Amino acid sequence: MSLRSLINLRIVFSVVFILLLGGATAVWQARQSVEREVQSSINLALQMIEFGFAQVPLSSRYGSEWLPQISALQQTRHLHISISENGVKPTKFITQRIVDEARNEPPQWFIDLVRARHFTEKYDVSMADGTVKTILITADPMDEITEAWGESQAFFWSIVAMSVIMFLAINLVFNAVLRAVKTILSGLQQVEDGHYGLALPRFKIKEFDAIALEVNEMSSSLKAAQKNNQALARHTMHIQESERQTMSRELHDEMGQSLTAIKAMAVTSKQASADIPSIADSIITVCNHLSIVVRSMMRTLHPLSLAELGLRATLSDLISEWQRRTSDLMIDLDYDDQLERLNNEVTIHVYRIVQECLTNVVRHAKATHVSILLEKRGDTVWMSVSDNGVGGQMGQQGFGVLGMRERAQNLGGKFLFESVDNEGVNVIVQLPYIEKKR
Repeated sequence: MSLRSLINLRIVFSVVFILLLGGATAVWQARQSVEREVQSSINLALQMIEFGFAQVPLSSRYGSEWLPQISALQQTRHLHISISENGVKPTKFITQRIVDEARNEPPQWFIDLVRARHFTEKYDVSMADGTVKTILITADPMDEITEAWGESQAFFWSIVAMSVIMFLAINLVFNAVLRAVKTILSGLQQVEDGHYGLALPRFKIKEFDAIALEVNEMSSSLKAAQKNNQALARHTMHIQESERQTMSRELHDEMGQSLTAIKAMAVTSKQASADIPSIADSIITVCNHLSIVVRSMMRTLHPLSLAELGLRATLSDLISEWQRRTSDLMIDLDYDDQLERLNNEVTIHVYRIVQECLTNVVRHAKATHVSILLEKRGDTVWMSVSDNGVGGQMGQQGFGVLGMRERAQNLGGKFLFESVDNEGVNVIVQLPYIEKKR
């Protein structure tokens, strides 16, 4: 069921309940009103009869001469007055109900619900000839019931009118809400399709306007992330191609030339006049050089020492290599031996992040000191790499920083890059601590 149908159905149920409750209340109030009005009319008639006969002496009560004394009762509403003599059926009617033919009679079910108990009062009059005449005052509530019916109709139609107005007002507001919801859903669908440049309009409804602002912020963030990812992907491909070119050049220049030299010396050694010891020394020298080149290439591709010697030894070798290249750079390593139990996936990420940090320090920081902290804190691996270099602006993070951030987030970790001009850079990384399977 749609939201519109659900709300309309609940409105209809609410209106029906209000009508039923209001109708029951109106019938109850009409019944009470009819009882009070009829009882009041009967009491008034009795008082008038008592007062009228108090003015007529017993000796003057002959025949029908006393009837004019109570003629005023003809104007009393809701009453049917008759006279009975010596307990026989009434023969004279002083007042009778006047039926207005133009007036609509209420339905019988309403009469049955509203009609009060049957009121009848008797007043005995002693006559001068010793007879007793009984005045019967019977309630006739039809006029009051008719008025109550008219009031109930007015009450009913007023509730209907208010319900219609309420229904229209709610639907007008709901239409505006649905339009806002449809606009937001359309924007979310476009974001889902990858169109991050769309901005939702402002809404008059405060809550939807807040949602639209959040969606626009999310779209902007996704667009920026998409842009960074595309740039990072292009940079990664560029690095891959650059590394392949470097490797190809090294293989050609180092391996190719060294192999050619070894082959040439091997051919020379076949000659009778060849200086075998000298040629052997040359071959050993070339092979040692090839070993250095191969280790450098292997370290660039993947440090095999991680699996063989562990993270501490591999990081120490990396630090030694950088200090050999830059003698004026001091690098301190504070290492927690519990990290030796890290699995290979987390270990390689730790190594690559430290490697990238040192590369950035050497290339950009102009630092003289670097502090590396690696320790286990609870269920996380805490990394901190700080230098005393020139620092830089937060908004000027290069692809190296983006790559480190991407590594941390891919593992479900956190990455913080703090940089202040002339106060150096502090990189803080938290990665999940996952032990390797034994």
